[in-house]
Amino acid sequence: MSFVPPRAVLDRLRPEGPLLKALAAACCLVIIVLSLLPGNERPHTGFSGNIEHVVAYAGTACFVALALLRRPVAVLVIAFSAASAFFEICQIWIPGRSAGFDNWFASTLGALIGVAAARYIVLPRLSAWLARR
Repeated sequence: MSFVPPRAVLDRLRPEGPLLKALAAACCLVIIVLSLLPGNERPHTGFSGNIEHVVAYAGTACFVALALLRRPVAVLVIAFSAASAFFEICQIWIPGRSAGFDNWFASTLGALIGVAAARYIVLPRLSAWLARR
């Protein structure tokens, strides 16, 4: 016997649904806050900063790409890249933070990975799973 979620839950899981839009907005807010916190207040995972950037932007971009299906892949990646560049420039004036080309590149790479994964791996599988319900 397999678990079948109620129709109301499935409707919220659909691409461009309210749940995915809320998750995308929450992830974006987390990136904004963590990017603008002073260095001594920011949590550290123990991994390199570039790994943190790739993972954070890949996860966020994945949710955003599923929430905003009408936006082309290139537009989403460019928007994330521009936001990352803006945050890196802002960090010049934030105590304990420093701007870095490598951080911007890692964030942009993470956004590309996340958007591509969402559109070409997650979306087809999610759509097929939802169609069977």
